[in-house]
Amino acid sequence: MDTDTGLSNERTALAWQRTALSLMVAAAVMGRLSFGRLGEIAMLPLGIAAVLSAWVFVESRGRYDDAAQRRRRPRPRGGRAPLALAVATVLIAGTEIAAFLTGQGAES
Repeated sequence: MDTDTGLSNERTALAWQRTALSLMVAAAVMGRLSFGRLGEIAMLPLGIAAVLSAWVFVESRGRYDDAAQRRRRPRPRGGRAPLALAVATVLIAGTEIAAFLTGQGAES
């Protein structure tokens, strides 16, 4: 019985990398947009979000290597990458909400 040697591993790795890059770009854009309202305080959560996203980007390559059996010792997955992306998303959204609320208070 032959196994499917399709490109599912490559597609999965690319999807993780696209998601991580999107969050890194979102953190950078949010930093640019919210710096005027929140100042340097906005850089902490957005910096953490960018670092988590960069880690997921690197981790996705490791996942691909594990799936392609290029490593001798596969790493345990354990759900750390989805958690990192979720935390990065919450940090970015929280920073935007804080910037929005700060802007609303200034207009009143």
